[in-house]
Parts: sequence; structure tokens; C-alpha cells
Amino acid sequence: MLNRMKRPFSILGILALAAGGASAQQPDPLSTRLRNATETPIATFQGAECVSIEAPKAIVWRLLVGPEMVSTWLLAGVPNVVPRRARYGKGLTASRGDVLSIDATTADGPRRIDLSVIAYQPGEVLSFLLKSDDANLLDEKVESLTLSFFVDVRPDGTTDLTWASHYDADSPFSALLSPTYARQRRTRRLSSLSMFKAIAEEAATLRYPPLHEVPASPQPASAPRRKK
Repeated sequence: MLNRMKRPFSILGILALAAGGASAQQPDPLSTRLRNATETPIATFQGAECVSIEAPKAIVWRLLVGPEMVSTWLLAGVPNVVPRRARYGKGLTASRGDVLSIDATTADGPRRIDLSVIAYQPGEVLSFLLKSDDANLLDEKVESLTLSFFVDVRPDGTTDLTWASHYDADSPFSALLSPTYARQRRTRRLSSLSMFKAIAEEAATLRYPPLHEVPASPQPASAPRRKK
């Protein structure tokens, strides 16, 4: 009888330690950089991967914010999914507050993902907050999922693209199993980044890559008008 009573308390103790460990984490540089670019609350940092791309920052940024290829590379690591079209609700490319809708075909039929742009700094930061994912292609067992991308130029002329994920578990049971899910999500991020790298490096070989022209660096603030 005593052993049976101890078991639930052991599980609760593990969950409490896991929650305490998460709250004790120090802010990482990427989270700080993201919070400086958005007023939207950000969940717990869950990991980041980086890929070095042999392409100019302008190409990388144009590919990142354009809808033409996003479904191809973003869903590259999701099994049994055929990417379809993607589009922004308001403009031709990403802008703060706009919504990116991605269509895909699964074994259960067509599905859709909606991502809201919560951070947009030209040539530097692009971040999405997941609004809806009716097939759980990206958000299985998590809440407040953000997908954030950071662009940096290296001294050798290559461009680093870093993907950081922030989210919270949707239940204590999911939190207990989070290491297993984290490995799966890391594998998906790496697959997506590899696909992005291949597309960007191919685009860099083209004289006129089929991408929208967008600013690849912060724009200077316009001077205030003088009163007459």
C-alpha cells in the first residue's frame, strides 16, 4: 500500500522539477534579440539550429519573406505531407501583423496552417506565431509556438540562417515527454533548413531569381517635416 501511494507523488515531483528547471533558465541571446523585435509575449526557448548558406544576405532574406517557396522548405521535415501554395493575406511578402497561410495535402485530405508575423526587421529577424494548424503539422502537444528566423552575414561572405523555436507544453504529460518530442522537432528543423539552403544557393546562381524585391537592411527613418 505504501509503495502505491508513493508513485503518484514521484511523478508529481518529476513534473515539479521540470517546471522549476524551465523557469530557472537564463535568457538566451536569441530570445533577447526576439523580444527586442516584438511586443508579443514569447514562450519558453526550446532550441535553435543554424545553417551557413553560400548566398548573399539579400537572396536569403528575399527567400525567407516571400511566399513562393515557403511551403516547400518549411514542411520539408514533415512526413507524409505534400506542400501546396502559400500566400500572405495583405501583401506580396511578409510584413508585421500579416498572416501567412500555407496549404498542404495529407493522407486525411487538404489541410491549412496560419502563421501571424509578430516580428519583422528587414534583413535581420522574421518571426511567426502559430495561429492555427488543423492537422497538427507543426504544433502537436505545444502551445504558443513561435518560429523565429535570424539572418547574419559571416566574414567569408556566406549567410547564416538560424531557426529558433519557443513554445510551452500543452499538458503536464506532454512536459514529461518533451525530450522525445524535442528530438523530433529538431530533426524537422534541420531538414527544413537543409532544403532552404539548397533553394537559396540555387537562386544565387540565377541572374534574376523569381523572388520579390524587398529591403534587405533596416530602412533609415524619414526626417520629420518642418512646419511652414
